[in-house]
Order: sequence, then C-alpha cells, then structure tokens
Amino acid sequence: MPIRWTHITINVSDLDRSVEFYTSFCGLMIVRDRRLEGRHNVWLGPPTPPGEDPTFVLVMVQDEVTARLDHFGFQCDSREEVDRISEQARQQDILIEPPTDIGGVVGYFAMVRDPDGHRIEFTFGQPLKGLS
Repeated sequence: MPIRWTHITINVSDLDRSVEFYTSFCGLMIVRDRRLEGRHNVWLGPPTPPGEDPTFVLVMVQDEVTARLDHFGFQCDSREEVDRISEQARQQDILIEPPTDIGGVVGYFAMVRDPDGHRIEFTFGQPLKGLS
C-alpha cells in the first residue's frame, strides 16, 4: 500500500469546546475518545458506515496553542449550506470572511474561526475530484 495522508494534529486550549465546534460546524464525529483512557486527546472524523474506518482524522490534543496552520477546508453540498454555516458563525461572532464566489477552482467559500483561532474554510464548488 502506498503512503497516504491519515491525520492532522492540533493543540487546543479547551478540548470540550473544540469537540463541540468541530462536531457542530464541520459535521465531524468522535471516532476515538482517548479521554476514556486518561489521555487528553480526541480523534474526529467524518461519519462513516458501520464497520468502516474514516479515511482521514483530526486529532486534537489539549495543550498550549503555540502555532496555527493557515486553514482547514471543508466541502459543503450547496451554497445554501455555506450560507447557513456563515450565518451561524456570524451570530457567534466568529465569521472572518462572509460567503464569496471567486469562481474557478476556488468557487464559493466563507472563513470561520474556531475556539483557538484556527481558520476553517467552508466551500462549495471546490471538489478534489479530477486532481492529478
């Protein structure tokens, strides 16, 4: 099997608050909760059928946040979903960039800030299919 990308790990200042953000805004679910083992990390992934493993996970470790990445990207099924998420983020005062359509391979997107300042991009019209 070729080498493949499986996860990103980020430090978060409040694990419960970050789990709530990524499950409610990004549609991820807990796939491994290491708090049950006395650890301070949680693994999140997309919903998958029973018996299947997620193809990619976000590992969150409760620790001091000393560095941020540029952004995470989440693909939505419609412009309306981007708009809904943006409105929810606006109400919580975490919307960075309102929905914008710049066409091309970027499409329609909005930027939201998670509880620790990491930027999250929600897009429509930016699929990975066809990249090579």
